[in-house]
Amino acid sequence: MKVNKTELQNALEIVKPGLANKELIEQSTSFAFINGRVVTYNDEISVSHPITGLDLEGAIKADKLYALLSKIKREEIDITVEENEVLIKSGRSKAWLTLQQEIILPIDEEVSQRGKWKVLPDLFLKFMAFAVSSCTKSMSDPILTAVHVNKEGYIEASDSYRITRCELGEEMPIDTFLIPAVSTLNMLRLQPTKIAEGKGYVHFKTEAGTIMSCCVLEDEYPDPSRFLRMKGIRLILPKSIEAVLERAEVFAKRDHSLDESITISLAENRLKMSAQAETGRFEEEVNIKYDAEPFSFNITPYLLKNILAETQACELSSKKIKFEGEGWVYVALLRHYKNQ
Repeated sequence: MKVNKTELQNALEIVKPGLANKELIEQSTSFAFINGRVVTYNDEISVSHPITGLDLEGAIKADKLYALLSKIKREEIDITVEENEVLIKSGRSKAWLTLQQEIILPIDEEVSQRGKWKVLPDLFLKFMAFAVSSCTKSMSDPILTAVHVNKEGYIEASDSYRITRCELGEEMPIDTFLIPAVSTLNMLRLQPTKIAEGKGYVHFKTEAGTIMSCCVLEDEYPDPSRFLRMKGIRLILPKSIEAVLERAEVFAKRDHSLDESITISLAENRLKMSAQAETGRFEEEVNIKYDAEPFSFNITPYLLKNILAETQACELSSKKIKFEGEGWVYVALLRHYKNQ
């Protein structure tokens, strides 16, 4: 069968987040081809995407197939199934890849149970991106590694040092769920438009037909409302820090990961922004009207960029700093220090 190489590559790229690093589950490091779709599964998420014109059933090791396609120059390739192998021809080149014709991945019993697709609220993706930056990576308290999406229409996350809470302005179309931060980041890259309930999973679907199924945590999220309440002074951040942030981002870890962080310090009418990576570090100061007790706090660069796009104002108390905009609030604990 003749297949467009670029279309196949693009489909494999879309489902790659569902691959496991190690094959703790059989075929979890393979691309599975089922009913005109390519599927991956790693016990946390499963991703599937439709492939046009590929009549193939079975599983192929992901690393070999992906690497081979990246080396082929021609746009059209020929794929033939030969017993337990797949023959891929491009010009004079031929490659045989082992094909496991039986799909062993537990996607039928674990992932396939799904309710009706519902349209996501307009602000869902924006506020999920806001909230996920407040999750922790530490598994000492697993519930803080997840974003809480409540049926009543609010989204929140906290690592016990910072909290984000967002109001969608409408109810969620499915019941309350807790989705791990890593799964949230992968979901946001796909930009889905629909959602469906599952058994132990929440499912997302894009306009292109990609489906991501994310395992959810079975736990009850604590109410952080009391930590959001505070009284303090109003502080206006200088407009110039937007340009400083662009430079600081170079030295923060990339790809919207949970590791990405910058530090903002205020003391003696100066605001300092600093960032440190494995290969270098950065700091820059700007003027600001502030002569009270010196303090600092950490924040994810892309979240600060989103905040500054809506407001330059914040509220400052002896212990916390709060940013607030239309439908969202972000609070972080301060670290006080003696200015040298």
